[in-house]
Amino acid sequence: MKNFFSILLLAAALGCGDSHDHDHEGHNHGDAHGHQAPHGGVLVNVENEFCHLEFVLEPGTTRLQMHAMRFHPREAPVKFFMEKIEATANAGNEEKTITFKPTKQDGVTATDQPTSVYVAEIDWLNDIPTFTGTLTELKIEGKTFTKITFKFAKKE
Repeated sequence: MKNFFSILLLAAALGCGDSHDHDHEGHNHGDAHGHQAPHGGVLVNVENEFCHLEFVLEPGTTRLQMHAMRFHPREAPVKFFMEKIEATANAGNEEKTITFKPTKQDGVTATDQPTSVYVAEIDWLNDIPTFTGTLTELKIEGKTFTKITFKFAKKE
């Protein structure tokens, strides 16, 4: 019984991280318990694991895919419908607009049905392969999220 309480106390102590006081709107602190981006892209935690977004560049193109998913209780796509998802990108010394549009799972065929894949054609991506993006607004399952930031770097 002593060992049980010792282990319980140790687990509680290890589970408590450092606290910090600041606003979390518009950013996150990464993925603390190690989710991996299933498509090899940039993974962003939205609102304390409500869902995750993965930004993936289609090989050989300037098409950036945004995949919506959940990891809990199991990994699964999150399907929702928006006619478009606007983002701003700080690319070099310029601010640019990115527009993600809904597609079927193939990432190519446009759809007007709920989907977990949105795609943006970014013609300047070859010239400016690294940028910080901010999704203006995202509406999923009756919730609205604003100012979701991500850092994208094109893999060579």
